[in-house]
Amino acid sequence: MRDIISNEYGLTVERWEKIGRYDTFIWKNYRYILVPALLRTEAEISELQQMSAYLSAKGDVTVATFVPTRTGTLMTHISEQPVIILRTYVQSYTRQVVVGRELAKLHHRGRLFPVPVVHCKRIGQWKELWGKRLDQMEEFWRSKTQLGPEDAFDRLFIESFPYYIGLTENAIQYVADTELDEVPSTVDSATICHERLPNALWVEGKESKLAIDWVYDHCARDLAEWVRHMYVKRSAIAEEEIRQFFREYEHTTPLSAFSWRLIYARLLFPLHYFECIEGYYVTEHEEEKKKYEQTLITILDRSREYERFLGSFYDLLELSSRRWRLPKIGWLSYA
Repeated sequence: MRDIISNEYGLTVERWEKIGRYDTFIWKNYRYILVPALLRTEAEISELQQMSAYLSAKGDVTVATFVPTRTGTLMTHISEQPVIILRTYVQSYTRQVVVGRELAKLHHRGRLFPVPVVHCKRIGQWKELWGKRLDQMEEFWRSKTQLGPEDAFDRLFIESFPYYIGLTENAIQYVADTELDEVPSTVDSATICHERLPNALWVEGKESKLAIDWVYDHCARDLAEWVRHMYVKRSAIAEEEIRQFFREYEHTTPLSAFSWRLIYARLLFPLHYFECIEGYYVTEHEEEKKKYEQTLITILDRSREYERFLGSFYDLLELSSRRWRLPKIGWLSYA
């Protein structure tokens, strides 16, 4: 690997270090991060490189920048796998991150990104993407139902999925109603977001912001996924943390009714359930399967609790005082 890095990039590996998910090496007081690019096309990588260069130029020193090869390409292959290399300053300590405030700054800059985004764009596509995901899982569920359960996870999936069909349909309809009822404001413009914000270790101060984590979407994506993460992880004790998170964010960027309704729609969409089911059936490792099975049991055991959270979400954040028309889902109001 040292030879490939030397030949392809002209870089020298002084020492290797593992940071979070990635292998990294140090050279001349910079950290170079080797990032697998299996799930990204070259067109996406090109857009992500432009985003990272833009944010870096705007003064965000926590953004890792792309390192091109000697021939100017952004990707190379190591062990037959596509890889990009990102560069950042050597960080000898864990940063203290105020997530709401830092996320608001990132989104503010991202809304001003001057280059048209095509391949990483997700804004306005939630209904279609969720519907497609639901259709694919429903087809799989029907085949499982016809064959009968082979293990405990199959049985839990077969029994629980109809409930999550209904919740997903509610989420899709909520987005559709929002787009009909509300007029977007400046804050609702597309911005630089994360595929899954909780997976980005910069929120824990452990690594730089990595473009491989990003998509171009509505800020509600990041806000909802961070709330979901806090709630799933901490349950009812997360309520004050959630209020504080939004206070931090809105201190920089007040949200519109359109934004709040998209946040709520995304919380309605049971992403944590979908990812658990998909993860179990994709992995071939028994230990991983056991973890997914336990995760599913926890999700199902806490489904009523999550209903109550969704039913009281607007009240939790005292949004009714803002005189907006933020419709609730009737059956959740009585959970």
